Amino acid sequence: MSEHKDRITQKTFAICTVTMSFNAIEDRIVMDSLDQSKKVERLWLSRRLLDRLIPTLTDQLEVDSSKTIPTELEQSLAQEKAEMDKQQSKAVEIKPKNPSWLVTHIQIGRSKNKFRLLFLGKNTKEPMAINNQANFDLAIPNLRQWLNALHKIYLKAEWETKAFPSWLNENNPKSGKNILLN
Repeated sequence: MSEHKDRITQKTFAICTVTMSFNAIEDRIVMDSLDQSKKVERLWLSRRLLDRLIPTLTDQLEVDSSKTIPTELEQSLAQEKAEMDKQQSKAVEIKPKNPSWLVTHIQIGRSKNKFRLLFLGKNTKEPMAINNQANFDLAIPNLRQWLNALHKIYLKAEWETKAFPSWLNENNPKSGKNILLN
């Protein structure tokens, strides 16, 4: 039987809540994700992949600038508002039996008011299962909160933040807490 036929295909996991942290041993960001049915999956995000994703997302946010005030100021204020509007929730709890996989590709979809990130990748516990996928629908304020969380983790990891625009770089203090996002 060919290797392709032996692979296990998994249906799309629809993320509704995440808890993010930095794993120093793996040198990756961990995104523990929860869906509506309380199923949990761990997604591993590499710096290299995120360094390509972040400018794409922030450029898309800048496209909608009003042009009545400088873009950098408008985006900075929108980031601050998103952070202030963030609501606390319970951390996603991962268990050893929960699926854990490395994100190797991210596809971006966008409508007027929201973004869809489709994470594609490989299961770290079952090497033959490479068809994992999870979608993460984010209203623009939630996308801004997710970008803020990534930025804080980059700082904690002592990664260079040049992938982030200056309007996001200037607004984020260091924090040692896990990052939650609904």
